[in-house]
Order: sequence, then C-alpha cells, then structure tokens
Amino acid sequence: MSSQKHDAEEHEQILHEMEEQFGLLFDRSPVGVYLYVTDVHKICNERMAQMHGMTVEQWRNTPTFLNDFIAEEDREMYARNYQHHVAGLRHPVTFRFRGLRKDGSTFAAETDMIPLSWRGHAVAYHFVREIS
Repeated sequence: MSSQKHDAEEHEQILHEMEEQFGLLFDRSPVGVYLYVTDVHKICNERMAQMHGMTVEQWRNTPTFLNDFIAEEDREMYARNYQHHVAGLRHPVTFRFRGLRKDGSTFAAETDMIPLSWRGHAVAYHFVREIS
C-alpha cells in the first residue's frame, strides 16, 4: 500500500473518530465549528456550512480550503496563523478574517484556532463566528 493511500485511509479514520467524539458539540454549537486534517479530510457543522452558503456535504467536498473559504486578501494571514500556531501544535490563536461564500460575497468573521493532536496528526479544531 502506498504511503499516500495509507495516509488518506488514516485521515478518514481520524475524521470518523472525531465525528463520533465531537458530534454533540457540532450539533449544539451556536457558532461554526470545523475539524481540518487536510483539504480533502475536513468536517464541519451546519452553522459553518451556512456561513459559506453551502450544505455540509458541499463544504466537506470543496477541493481547496483557503481558496474556497477565505477571502483572497486574508489567505496569507490565515495560512500563516495555521502554520505557526496550529500545525506545530503550539497554542491556540484568535484572529479576525474575511470569509468567502459560495456566491463570491465575503463576510467578517473571527476564529479560535485550537491545535489538537489525534493519532499523532495535527488537527485544526476551529470555532468561527460571524461579526459585524
């Protein structure tokens, strides 16, 4: 089995386990919540999908996270915060950004990025709130 195929299967298993573990939080949260392992391996709650003008299934099946969910002017800052605080499992970070909807419009938001390790993989655990 190739390493890439093995990683994909492990990422799917991680998401399945996390959906079971965090399902109640996803269902009851008044804000958007998502877990991100890779662009292909991510899950969100209904509120998160709605913020982006999508269904949960559409959100989950988007091909690229930054290009599909984050306004162009904030992509570099968003990626930098993820890389410096979450991917290295350093510490949570809160910041504001402009989200991108399916129709191309944007919205102001604030996120709490929380680094989480699951089966030895860095997982981004995010809470997102629309702000005015």
